[in-house]
Amino acid sequence: MLAEIDSIFPPNVSLDFKHNDLLKLEYCDAIINETVRIMPVVNEFVRYTDRPCEIAGYQWDAGTIFHVNLNGIHSHKDYWSDPEIFDPDRFYKKDDSIKEMHKFALVLFGGGLRICPGRKLAMIELLSLMILIFRNFDVELIDMKAPLKTKSGVATMCEELPIRIKPKIY
Repeated sequence: MLAEIDSIFPPNVSLDFKHNDLLKLEYCDAIINETVRIMPVVNEFVRYTDRPCEIAGYQWDAGTIFHVNLNGIHSHKDYWSDPEIFDPDRFYKKDDSIKEMHKFALVLFGGGLRICPGRKLAMIELLSLMILIFRNFDVELIDMKAPLKTKSGVATMCEELPIRIKPKIY
């Protein structure tokens, strides 16, 4: 990730963000995808049917509310090999297994008609933040073996993440 950022946005060169340069950050994009797969910000989303329908071989009445469990989808062994392992390479240089992945095996910003209209802006912001932080600072976890302290409700948030940040000296 650091090598990719430095190759596209070299140190000691004035930072000039261009959308095409952000699109070159393929490994950074893979890290974002894998991070959201492992720990989605929103744990579930809700869908409502206004007319009778059939889903998964079952008949559902109009007015049925469906709660879609994103944690379950993102860690399902039918979609992901070793789903408990953090592996950004799943999304890097997309191989045939990713191309054949079910279109809803990874739900970053919802889907269908209700997909987040700000999803592209959010990705631009996340990639930009990664550049600004990791281009200018060395960041390391204080304790690599400490469990992540999170709190989940409708959304998941990190309550504590002890890190050490030092300015990079070029």
